[in-house]
Amino acid sequence: MKPLIILALIVGIFGGAAYFAYDLFLKPQKQLAEEKLQPPPPPPPDPTLPEYEKCLALQKSGDVLGARDALNRFIGDYPHSSKADEAKDRLGEINIDFFLSSKPAPEKQLYVVKSGDVLTRVAAKLKTTPELIMRANNLSGTMLRIDQKLMISPPDFAVAINKKEKRVTLLNQSKFFKHYPIRSLPVRPASAKPAAAAPGKTTGKITDKIAWSEAGSRVSFSDKEYATASHWIVFSISGNTLYSQPDEESGQKVTKPPTGLGMAPEHMEELAVLLSKGNPVTIE
Repeated sequence: MKPLIILALIVGIFGGAAYFAYDLFLKPQKQLAEEKLQPPPPPPPDPTLPEYEKCLALQKSGDVLGARDALNRFIGDYPHSSKADEAKDRLGEINIDFFLSSKPAPEKQLYVVKSGDVLTRVAAKLKTTPELIMRANNLSGTMLRIDQKLMISPPDFAVAINKKEKRVTLLNQSKFFKHYPIRSLPVRPASAKPAAAAPGKTTGKITDKIAWSEAGSRVSFSDKEYATASHWIVFSISGNTLYSQPDEESGQKVTKPPTGLGMAPEHMEELAVLLSKGNPVTIE
């Protein structure tokens, strides 16, 4: 009888210890493993969605200028909304549509061509560029006619480049205008020394705009080859030239800088029209 009692005590003691060890160590690990297998809970509804829907409703109703103002407010009020990037995409397209066309808008200036006017002088007088005047007014050449009406949008652009996000953001009069994706970043040669820690932000300005013909020669906006040219936008911060980078399957040959940031050709064409020498740039 005594051995049976001793055996029962041993089983009770070790059995209790085993259960305690399971409850303390193994059970939480098992529960944690089971939780990891569960799908993540759905995110809470975004409280900014009703405001974004109001912006879309204005655009769908045909009130594009009202939608533009509403999207500007939305981006400023809700920079962390789940719809912030989508709102910027929509606003960018609206901004371009008005800026590079003769569609009327409150900020535009009407100019009537006078005797003796030439495109470059009109551009200097209105603090814009010949390219912008031509593009916005759908001019096929640089010749102007007396009494011709030109619609001009005031350009006051700045460029912000974020390499981590691979994005170029264009600001006009300090407000968001449009953003563009970067296709490729500079590749550091394998033999190069490790780069020092990059500064948070570097500021500079546009020092040159270059258009290259398919033959590799430099052309100006008044040349017929300009329509099919590839573009560079050069900054005072070396190694960060924006340049046209076509899709590989296109087979298009373009002139590339030694190092820089590759962009879609259609985006570079747009930026080449909008930007001017001296526009500020921030790179981070």
